[in-house]
Amino acid sequence: MRPRSSDGKGLPLPGHLEQLWREADTIWSENQNRKSYGLYVAADYGTVYQMLRQLRRRAVTFLEWGSGLGVVTIMAASLGYDAYGIELEPELITRSRELAERYCPRAKFVQGNFIPSDYDWDSRCCDNDFRTSLEGPDAYRAMDMELRDFDLIYAFPWPDESEMFHDIVAQCSRNSMMLTYQHREGLRLCRLVASGK
Repeated sequence: MRPRSSDGKGLPLPGHLEQLWREADTIWSENQNRKSYGLYVAADYGTVYQMLRQLRRRAVTFLEWGSGLGVVTIMAASLGYDAYGIELEPELITRSRELAERYCPRAKFVQGNFIPSDYDWDSRCCDNDFRTSLEGPDAYRAMDMELRDFDLIYAFPWPDESEMFHDIVAQCSRNSMMLTYQHREGLRLCRLVASGK
């Protein structure tokens, strides 16, 4: 991911974000062969930033699943969201906290699993062939929060996991918005009505 001087609409980006993107890109380049970075994939930060800016009047609380180096969570916090990131890899949590300290200390990161413990697995939309880990501590317990406490949930799912991610939000949130990023489709925003399972 290379930094851009605008958000896609010709508007200048804050300089600290370009610096953050450059630093994250350098960290990735230097560590991409390490095991803890094996599942890390960067989104198009400029596109995500633009959408977060558009949504800030509609959402207050923000949660990123699989926050990696924490760039999207830091961007959300810098826009005024009460922003949290959940990441399973301890090394990535350490890096994201270091980046947040320099670029937006309001961004909060928790190590653990982003799948809520009360999620009822639905085999109709989720098979057992997925990359997302079911292991790790309960991140929501560590935050003293629940998925339903978040207005906007962001994720970059693996291609076969989008439906599962949407099912988790539909089951465990309170009509939250879900923003997903995918290489081919780009950003997708939807409001998932709680299923009440």
